[in-house]
Formats: sequence, C-alpha cells, structure tokens
Amino acid sequence: MFRKYQAIVLGGLPLWTKNLGEILFRALIGAYFVAPVLFVSIDTSPTAMAIIAAIIAAASLLMKRPSFTGGLATLTAILAILSCFVLLSALWSADPSRSIGAARNVFGYSVAALVLIQCLMVISAAQCDRLLQAFTAGACIALAVLIGRELYFAFASGDPLLAEKVVVLHKITFYGAFFSVILLTQPGPLSKALAVFFAVSTLLYGRSTGIDLAIMVVALFLATPRRFRQPVLVCFVVFYMALAAVGPLVVPPLFAFLDTKGLLGFQPGTFAARLELWKMVSATVAEAPILGHGANTMRNAVGVVVNPKYYTLVDLASAHNIVFDLWYELGIVGIIVYGMILAAVTRMIGRLTGTSQFIAGSFLMVAVIELSVDHRIWLSWTLGTLAFAASICVLHHRSVAGTQHAA
Repeated sequence: MFRKYQAIVLGGLPLWTKNLGEILFRALIGAYFVAPVLFVSIDTSPTAMAIIAAIIAAASLLMKRPSFTGGLATLTAILAILSCFVLLSALWSADPSRSIGAARNVFGYSVAALVLIQCLMVISAAQCDRLLQAFTAGACIALAVLIGRELYFAFASGDPLLAEKVVVLHKITFYGAFFSVILLTQPGPLSKALAVFFAVSTLLYGRSTGIDLAIMVVALFLATPRRFRQPVLVCFVVFYMALAAVGPLVVPPLFAFLDTKGLLGFQPGTFAARLELWKMVSATVAEAPILGHGANTMRNAVGVVVNPKYYTLVDLASAHNIVFDLWYELGIVGIIVYGMILAAVTRMIGRLTGTSQFIAGSFLMVAVIELSVDHRIWLSWTLGTLAFAASICVLHHRSVAGTQHAA
C-alpha cells in the first residue's frame, strides 16, 4: 500500500527532484488529495481550494505553453456569455454592487475551471491517473470523516436539528454526494461499500432533503443500463426545465391547496417553509418578469416575505431554489440562459461513455437537485465546488481513456 501511494506521489522519480514541472504536478496531486478532506472539515473551503488548484495548474501551463484545447471552445463560450449576462444585470439591478459581486465570482471561478480543465487536457494520461488516485484516496478519507460528523450530530451533540448543525450538514453532504459517485466507479469493494454506507447514513441522519433525493436519483441512474443513461439524463433535464418554466404559476395554487387540506403541518416543517417562500417569490416575479431585479438581489429582498405562516428564518438567505432565485433576479431571460447551459452540458455528457458518462451525469443531477432546494449559485464556495466537480469529470475521462488505449 505504501509503495502504491509512493508511486502516485513520486511517479517513479526520486523524492528530491529539480524538475520544476514534476514539482508543480506533485503540488497539484497534494491539492487534489487534500481538497476532499478539507471540504468536509471546513465547509467553505472550496472557495479557496478551487483557486489554489487553478493557480498551480496555471503555473504548470506557463511552463508547457500548450495551444488552447479546441474542445474547450463551447464551454468557454458558455461561461463567457453567462459572465457577461450577470455583469450586465447590474445596469437594471436593485442593488448593482451585489450584481457586480456575483459577476466577479462567476467570472473568477469560470476562469479557474477552464484553467484546471486545460491543464488536465494537456498532461499525460498516466499523470491523470495519478491525480485521480490521489483524489480517490482523499475522497475515501473525506467520506469517513463525513459519516462520523453525521453520526456525531445525530447522537452525541444535543439537538440534531440545531440550525448551525443543519447548515453545516447541508454543505458537507453536498460534497459527499460527489465523492460517493466517484467511489461507486472504483474497482475495489471497499470504495463501493463506503459510498453505500454514506448513502444510508445520509438518508437516515443527513437532514438534507435535496441530497436524499439526489442519492435516490443517482441510485436509479446507476441501475439504468448504460445505453439508456443518456436518454434518461435528457428526460430529466427536459422535465426539470418544464417545471422551472411554469414554477411561478404552479406553486401558489399548489401551496394554497396543500395548506387548505392541512397537509403542511407535519414536522420538521422545511418543505412547508420552502413552498411558502416560493409562493411569496412567485408573487413578485410579475414586477420584473423579463430581466428580473438583478443578479444576487434575492439576498436582501426583504419585501418578499409577507405574513409568513411556515417560513420562520430571521432573514432571507435566498429562495432556496435556483429556479426561483433566477426568476426573481434575472427573469425569464435568466431561465432561458439556465436551460441553454443545462442543454449544452447534457450534450457534452452525451459524448462520453461508460463510467465517465455515469459520473458526469450523476454530478449534473446532484448539482441541479441540491441547488433546487438549497444554497445560492452566486456563493463562492458553491462555484468553487462546481469548478472542482467539472475538473474531476475531465480527470476521470482522461484517466479511463488512457487506460483503455494502453490496453
């Protein structure tokens, strides 16, 4: 075991080397190994880790001076359009400074993701395999830590529903869902067992409806025959965007019906609170239905919450749903852009095969489901997580493709 990980870190070279390229690559290995553990230990660490990994990757690229990878053209165009649109929203924003801040985060983490992916596209398949094994080892440790934290919060720390604990669990189980997908594709039984243990532990004690739903969806996706996975993913995205398009029209009558029938009084009241909040947001969408109120303005839209019955938070963190955040902040144009991004990403996933397609498809569904019940897309740690997740998809694809080519 020691020799295996020594080979991953050193790559057959001496411990001390003057090869600057190898030194930078070992630093990147360290970042990919440490990142999962930091994610579940310090819940906002993706904010820094994505940038740190991108800086190391940028230094490595400066040494190699490769030409721009043509396969990144579509992704670059998508992220550029998104960044420009978010920045332009400051022109009509109710709070231009918040919209500019959102544009800065989107642009910064888009650049970080592109730099990481470009680096992973130009290094050798053997180096990709070393990076993937380092990340997988870190993910195993991270899931063990995460399961321990879930059980600790549930049994040994007093009230398991204490707000601070729930917030932490919502973040770290989000990361854990990505890690478990990777471990499900590993050949050894230990990795798969750890992923299953995480799923069971989270379903019982994770306190995150979004991740619970994501776990069940990924389990069904895993059970789907390989040739049907892309059609299933396409159907998922189409159904999701259809719901997103009619959300502000459907939620108010749905809330009224369920409330009248007394079906929202069960505990915990998270679902009722979310549904009521979405109903209140829907009532304000008509004020700016085309372009919205500006990116990242939901955070201080205190006028949205009026005479709440179930929603008890002292502030308005967000709509707890990327769809209603976008409807309020960027209007129908924002929903259209969101749909175009999901369609483009789904199309790129369709070009993959085997476990690479499963990982990328699962990552997309986990992100979409969780962002539809919690978190804000403009948060730096959210964007950092997505940047890292995208790089892992590329890393796995290159590692597997290199192994198959060698065989």
